[in-house]
Amino acid sequence: MIRCGFVLLILFVSAVSISGCSGNRTELNDLGVTTATGFDRKNGNWCISYQIIVPPANTATGAMGGSQTPVTIFSAYGKTIKEALTRSSLENPKKVYFAHTNVILIGDEAAKYGIAEIMDNFYRNVNARETVKVIITDGEAKNYLKKLVPPEKQPGLALSEILERSNERGSYYAVMNLHEIALKITSDSGTAGIPILTVKGKETGKLESINIYKQTSTPAKLKLEGLSIFYKDKEIGIMNQSESMGVSWLTDQVHRTSLSYTGENGEVNNFLVRKANVKVMPIKSGQHYSVQVNVKANAELDESTSQKDLESTHNIQKMQLEGARVIKSQILTGWNASQRLRVDPMGIANKIHQRDPKYWKKIENTWPQELAQMDIHINVDFTIQRVGLLQNSFGRLLHKENEGEH
Repeated sequence: MIRCGFVLLILFVSAVSISGCSGNRTELNDLGVTTATGFDRKNGNWCISYQIIVPPANTATGAMGGSQTPVTIFSAYGKTIKEALTRSSLENPKKVYFAHTNVILIGDEAAKYGIAEIMDNFYRNVNARETVKVIITDGEAKNYLKKLVPPEKQPGLALSEILERSNERGSYYAVMNLHEIALKITSDSGTAGIPILTVKGKETGKLESINIYKQTSTPAKLKLEGLSIFYKDKEIGIMNQSESMGVSWLTDQVHRTSLSYTGENGEVNNFLVRKANVKVMPIKSGQHYSVQVNVKANAELDESTSQKDLESTHNIQKMQLEGARVIKSQILTGWNASQRLRVDPMGIANKIHQRDPKYWKKIENTWPQELAQMDIHINVDFTIQRVGLLQNSFGRLLHKENEGEH
């Protein structure tokens, strides 16, 4: 009896608690869950745009390819970001919920104007996540939010996954979230690099129609191309893919990538780097600093047209030297671009400040000029761990086979 009474008491308290909260709860159907948000500047105003997910139950067929797009876009203008968001309620029947936003897009004009207000908005809003990924758009962000990314139904999620896959397989562009950007632009170096999204191909307007899901190959595609370089809160320049790859090495952001070179006889070898460790250290020599870069990379040969014995010690050592040369060349490309723009995505300023505060105080106000004059020394330890399942290139096997026939 005592036990039964206790259970009834618990049920009663739970029922009271639930009923007491019901007045403050928000029905799921009343929420507009966003998957991507865009920020633009135009005529002195902010424009905020966001993708709201359309639940499958609200579509005609409940599946992709039905009569309604998987997302709906809303845009509004205001002197401040919050004012623009408030004005969007004049046309949006849903309560906007930003906690599930996968990515934010910042238009090129907004990037040049400055992202301090965007940062402030995210850090003040309890429903927004400062860990959301960030992309700069080649044009207005709101136009990119309108474009679908087949085969994914949610464009915002698809863009987030493009960032991840690019970083995992090529390491051309590092994935940057809002908090990481805030830490970098408020540090001594004051520099952050953010991937740029552009659209390639013909008939780009077709990406805004759900009919694009009915095609096996789209005439246009969204693509990451370029690295937007920020000093403090403003974009001050752009690096191309090769320069961005060099910055990835210098910032120890290479998780996996491919390297290739053409040999003296025209043979092509390609290596898959599976593991890399990079240390960038400022070294004081006399009254000035130089930069020492030490790279340790492990790879495997995953493609070759060489007619040589790929397992011989001599040829492996030669390929390792070539691989090290390619890495050094990529690093120098990124370093030269950084010096050209006089920016420090590597965070060298932070390390000098920590190790030598007195010296940093002397050069703090002239750091961009100091960086532009610094020398760099690169040491690469490139190791080929395996040549794959095929001991020789397929071309060499064919050549030996033909020799045997004759």
